[in-house]
Amino acid sequence: MADTKQMLFSKNLICLCIDGNENADYQGKLYHQYSDDAIEFRGLTDAVIRTEELFDEWDFPQRGLAQRRFKKHTREEKRPKPGADGDDRLPIEIIRDEKGVRNVQNKKGALGTFIIQVRYRQRASWQGQVIWLEKNELMDFISVLELLKIIDSSMQTDTSNKE
Repeated sequence: MADTKQMLFSKNLICLCIDGNENADYQGKLYHQYSDDAIEFRGLTDAVIRTEELFDEWDFPQRGLAQRRFKKHTREEKRPKPGADGDDRLPIEIIRDEKGVRNVQNKKGALGTFIIQVRYRQRASWQGQVIWLEKNELMDFISVLELLKIIDSSMQTDTSNKE
């Protein structure tokens, strides 16, 4: 039986490359389609925060809930809404048109690699799919916590198989 390669296609693919494991947490780099530069993370919580910041910058997938704030916004902090200047494209579409698209599915982490596609940001969490590239396994997740459990259990399984 031929080994078929799982592929995801989306405007917001994230490649999570795990390069190390210190203090029971993973470190590595994040890649996305609109830059060649890696975003380093020091723990999976840091990776989630940095990815959430990218989604907010791209406004895709859009939040299901508004983020709470304890300080008043200044006018400079407010982002113009799509269509405010006559351009009705989403910010991610403007970024795509300006910077072009790169293939993130060819990046590799020293310990593990996960391609993440977040389809929705609803109920204050993420829903989507993740591919564990080393095993070519496609898994669905319905929350950030479930995604983190998938990554951790995959890495634990991979580590125990190598010993």
